[in-house]
Amino acid sequence: MKRILVVGEDALCCALGEKLVAAALPGWSLAGPAIDTKGVTKLIPALPRYSEQAQFVQPVLCIADTDGQCVKQWLQKNVPARSHKNMLVRLAVNEAESWLMADQEGFALGLQVDKRRLPRSPDDVLDAKAAVLVALSKSRQRYIREEAVSRSNPFRQGSGYNIHLCAFVKSHWSVERARSSSPSLERAVKHLQRMANDHD
Repeated sequence: MKRILVVGEDALCCALGEKLVAAALPGWSLAGPAIDTKGVTKLIPALPRYSEQAQFVQPVLCIADTDGQCVKQWLQKNVPARSHKNMLVRLAVNEAESWLMADQEGFALGLQVDKRRLPRSPDDVLDAKAAVLVALSKSRQRYIREEAVSRSNPFRQGSGYNIHLCAFVKSHWSVERARSSSPSLERAVKHLQRMANDHD
């Protein structure tokens, strides 16, 4: 069985990466638990090492946010010029939360929020995390409102933010539904499918 390592800049990127592998690489398995680098400033310096691993051990999928930067410029600046083709670095525009909201149906059901509060073009939302926090603060589930959103500041995440969002990704988030509303996610899916074809 073919295997791939998932690396993310945070826990949410890791969860999304694992779900992408399951959806776009049928028949593949994870090389192990996704690696959370706990910040893009730690992910970027490790990219040369992951490129080497992709060449000699197994393919690697890295997921990060653009944080408002141009995708091409981010890649040119941070990804080694001679990265092996088995290393894919895919960027959520502008944040991983954009990909979450792209599945409006799943987000509304899984997190008990009003679907009408979600943007139709989440890649165009500059502060997707803020948009998610606003939506979660209106959740019909009290424990989500109280745990995912800070009680002292509604624009900051609570202690349960990553727990609830990662659980949502695993249980309700659909790559197929989300890709139609997020061009950056659609590109990620197509690159993974191309990798699958290359390894047939």
